[in-house]
Amino acid sequence: MTDKELLARVAEAAEADPEAEIGWIPHREPAKSPNAVYSVRIPVDRIEELRGLAAERGLAPTALIRTWVLAQLDAARSGDEEARKWENDIRATIDHLRSLLDERTAS
Repeated sequence: MTDKELLARVAEAAEADPEAEIGWIPHREPAKSPNAVYSVRIPVDRIEELRGLAAERGLAPTALIRTWVLAQLDAARSGDEEARKWENDIRATIDHLRSLLDERTAS
């Protein structure tokens, strides 16, 4: 559940019964692995762009940044393997197309 959805549910419950006491409990589990905070400079004009994309996806801007950074790290680690797989797939497709053309011209 996104923060936006959680806030909407809380607001809806509060409006339904304004006198009700709300028992607050943490809605997220503690992190399973330790995290570190790293400061990154982003041009001011791009921050609004980041906030807009994050809002469209129902995420906090920091969560979107974290997702992107981790995805890029994973891609960098497996880049050579992925490139070889892609190249092998292309070569296999080319070979297959050649054989189809050869069959067609032989007929």
